[in-house]
Amino acid sequence: MSIAQLPLRLTAGAFILNSGINKTKLSEEQAEQLRDLGSNGVPFLKDLTPKQFKQFLSATEIGIGAACLLPFVPGWLAGAAVTAFSGGLMAMYKNTDFMTESDGIRPSEEGTAVAKDVFLFGIGTSLMIDGAVNRTGRKNASAAKRAKKLEAATESKVAAIEAAKAQRTEAIAKARDEQIEALRTARKEMQQARKSV
Repeated sequence: MSIAQLPLRLTAGAFILNSGINKTKLSEEQAEQLRDLGSNGVPFLKDLTPKQFKQFLSATEIGIGAACLLPFVPGWLAGAAVTAFSGGLMAMYKNTDFMTESDGIRPSEEGTAVAKDVFLFGIGTSLMIDGAVNRTGRKNASAAKRAKKLEAATESKVAAIEAAKAQRTEAIAKARDEQIEALRTARKEMQQARKSV
C-alpha cells in the first residue's frame, strides 16, 4: 500500500466496513425494502430472498471495507472493489425515479444520501489508477533491472582492471627478460673482447 493511498483507504474502508456490520442487524422487512431498491441498479438482486440479500450485502460491504483496511491487499484490487460497489449504488440511484430531479441527474431530497456515494466511485477509481501506475511489483522489477545493469557494469570494470593488471605484469616480465638478455649479450661481448686483446 502506498502512503498516498492511506487516507483514501482508511476513510472508505472504515465507512464501508461499519456500514456492512450495521447491515447484519437489518430486519427481514428492511432487507426486503433495500433489496427492491437495490434491484433497480443490479437486477439479479431481485432473485434473492430478504435473508440472502442481507447476508450478501453485509458480507460484500465487510469484505470491501476489510480489503481497503488491510495493507497487504494491492491498491488496484481494493480500488476495483470500491469502484464496482459504488457503481452498483450509482446505477440504483440513476434508475430510481424518486432519487433524482426531473432532469434525471441532480439528486432529489430522498436521493441525496445515495448521490453522495459518487465520492466512493472517485476514491475507488483513484486507488485503481494509483495502484496500476505505482505497483510495487513494477518498482521492484525496475530496481532489479537497475541492479543487474550496475552489476554488469561493475563486472565489466573489474574485468578491465584485471586485464590491465595482467598486461602490465606481462609487460614488466617481458622488459625484465629483455634486460637480462641484453646483459648476457653485453657480458659475452666483453669476454670476447678481452680474449682478443
